[in-house]
Amino acid sequence: MRQTRASRIRLIVVAVLLAATVVPRAAERPAAIAFTVSAPDAASHLFHVVMRCDNLPAGQAEFRMPAWTPGYYGLFDFAGNVRNFSAADGSGRTLTWQKTGHAWTVDKKDAASVELRYDVLAARAFVANAYVDETRGYILPGALFLYLPGRLGARVTVTIDPRPGWTDVATGLDRANSGGPHALTAPNFDVLYDSPILVGRLESLPAFEVRGVRHEFIGYQLGDFDRAAFMKDLKAVVEAGVNIIGEVPYSHYVFMGIGPGQGGIEHLNSAAVSFAGKGDGDRAAHLRELSFLAHEYFHNYNVKRIRPVALGPFDYDRANETNMLWVSEGFTVYYEYLMLARSGRMTLDDVLAALSRNMAAYENNPGRLFQSATESSRTTWSQGPFGRSEGRVRKTISYYDKGPVLGMLLDFTIRHDTGNKRSLDTVMRELYRKYYKALGRGWTDAEFRETCERAAGAMLDEVFDYASSTREIDYAKYLEYAGLELEPPVDRPDPYTGAIVEDRDGRLVVAAVEPRSPAAAVLAANDVLVEVDGARPDATRFDALVAARRPADRLRLTVERGGKSVALELTVGHAVERTFRMKSMARPSPLQSAILSSWTAVSVR
Repeated sequence: MRQTRASRIRLIVVAVLLAATVVPRAAERPAAIAFTVSAPDAASHLFHVVMRCDNLPAGQAEFRMPAWTPGYYGLFDFAGNVRNFSAADGSGRTLTWQKTGHAWTVDKKDAASVELRYDVLAARAFVANAYVDETRGYILPGALFLYLPGRLGARVTVTIDPRPGWTDVATGLDRANSGGPHALTAPNFDVLYDSPILVGRLESLPAFEVRGVRHEFIGYQLGDFDRAAFMKDLKAVVEAGVNIIGEVPYSHYVFMGIGPGQGGIEHLNSAAVSFAGKGDGDRAAHLRELSFLAHEYFHNYNVKRIRPVALGPFDYDRANETNMLWVSEGFTVYYEYLMLARSGRMTLDDVLAALSRNMAAYENNPGRLFQSATESSRTTWSQGPFGRSEGRVRKTISYYDKGPVLGMLLDFTIRHDTGNKRSLDTVMRELYRKYYKALGRGWTDAEFRETCERAAGAMLDEVFDYASSTREIDYAKYLEYAGLELEPPVDRPDPYTGAIVEDRDGRLVVAAVEPRSPAAAVLAANDVLVEVDGARPDATRFDALVAARRPADRLRLTVERGGKSVALELTVGHAVERTFRMKSMARPSPLQSAILSSWTAVSVR
């Protein structure tokens, strides 16, 4: 960071290792593209953008706004926030234009240069949306900057025209060689869209270096906490993340605290995080905060560089679907725990408790009977990362819950099968070296599995079946590899059948049946409950009938199955509380002890 007079901007300048970071697009004719961003009407939450394009070919020019932003798997109407759009040629002559969807087609006639002017409404303070008011501006490039199809590989400059009192800029972009202290540059639009910019009167925390590379935390209204102690902990966590892969792939990294709120988004050499530092003394809150930052940081490896082929180069017009977010996001949850443990900030019990919460969230969600982790990954663009309920029965899961559990199963299996000589760390390093560094691309689903099986020296059919199906997980088998076991379930007096029912077109249908439940002995998915105890019920009535019974009572059912009417009896059972809390076995073997102790202590090579 270079500091000048107080009235000038301090630029957090990063040299992005472009050739090794972003998969190159096909060679394109260079086009000079420059943006200037100001906020003269910040009180109305408006950014003002001027876009200048030179060296354009003859004919009409189409300018498009991205439909989403890298790091957030959801579609947005960024184009709908554009106001007061105008177009002119290089000499200032007004040009006609037409908007269709999120594209503006400009009739530039024979002009080689075009200048666009427009405002962008940025009224929602959210990490995946641009925001501006009189105190600060959060520039999400995908929400502000138009692009030309066929020119995504063009070099771009961005000049910030700051409001009075806005003395700081935080970003992962490089500083331009010309254009003044407020000018930034990106080698292409992929880097531009993956590099948010925070501007305002910001605070910089004490920087630290890891393997000679500078890491900074700069933000808005950071809160009340011990800054030195916080940065010491953050440095230790970052070091633990670097040690997993073995090298730092960027020349500078910046955490950007964009203000109070929720959520964070990873970027090539930065992370934009909603952040309001907690006061001292609340260990649980501190660990949550560190875990959150560890997650966003480790994404610089796992998703930005170690990634499915669908996640770059991007198509900014539509969803970029993949089956593998249970790896890209779920494994990152898994590694955030290990980073905190290996840095000495979490204990083994803390890690087990965190993973137990993921297990419980997944297992206590009826969506696990309907949706696999791969389907959850693929449908996140329409259903969101945590799924959603449609109707009475929840039929979706979150890869944030099942993904870290699958990561643990894979890790323990590889360690067990190789006598603790290799681990999931081995897999992540191999993916990084082969596909990111050597081949300069993402990996396919099959290549990911091949890498895991090569590390294990064995086929991993069962674990990958857990990922692609709703098959019940045999936790005891995998936890035993590390000398762990689950606490036994606790019986509760509540009546329980295990039948998940819903109303469909005036009929009561069994949507799913919990494994090993009383209903599993007599009912199957898609059975139609015609009568229960002689009455025709709906879903609410069925639940009431069950609630009125006691364990061992029987319900008389008439079921339509395969076009036939079947009379059945369902014996009501009692509910079982499953906490999924893990604990160490009483007498582990030497291999089990070695796996458990090395799991959270060191990175197995």
